[in-house]
Amino acid sequence: MTTMIGIAGSPRRNGNSATLMRAVLEGARAAGAETSEVYLNGLAFKGCQGCTVCSRGGRCILEDELTPVIEALRHADGWVLAAPIYYDGVSGQLKTFFDRCRTFTHDPETAVLAPQLEGPRRGVVIVTYEDSDRADYTRAAQVLARYLGWMGDFGEVAVMAEGRLDARDAAAQRPDLLARARAMGSGLFA
Repeated sequence: MTTMIGIAGSPRRNGNSATLMRAVLEGARAAGAETSEVYLNGLAFKGCQGCTVCSRGGRCILEDELTPVIEALRHADGWVLAAPIYYDGVSGQLKTFFDRCRTFTHDPETAVLAPQLEGPRRGVVIVTYEDSDRADYTRAAQVLARYLGWMGDFGEVAVMAEGRLDARDAAAQRPDLLARARAMGSGLFA
């Protein structure tokens, strides 16, 4: 069974980025994937401690509510990462999560940068923001997509960067965006 995990980096469970993440997961489910959702804001977890122990042992030494999520991601066929843009970057929740994913980027024997996730997988990065279309915000999503390649063979990661979403439920009121997100999800493993 194909598995897809959605990671919501928004403090709002029903905010715009989380809404689009759920639509991608709906599309993946319609295509036969088993999906799950993780809301980072509801977890108690620390950021990377910079200890590099993961580089020597292959696993982060921190034990907190993010630990089982990291282990589930190690085996998932696809990741959907979603966050709002705050102060010209992704939310702190998603940034802290990404820092903890360092365990997927370094060879535990040599501590050299080398992807640690085995097998091909798929990825989607979603960012939402209030402003009009911004190329720099699209680049912020593309940077995160590139980081996935440091972790494993994600192929071409799909990016959705959507502006003009100023109301908390603006994405939910946009059938065109929801349909595009669902299609993105259903096409991931086709």
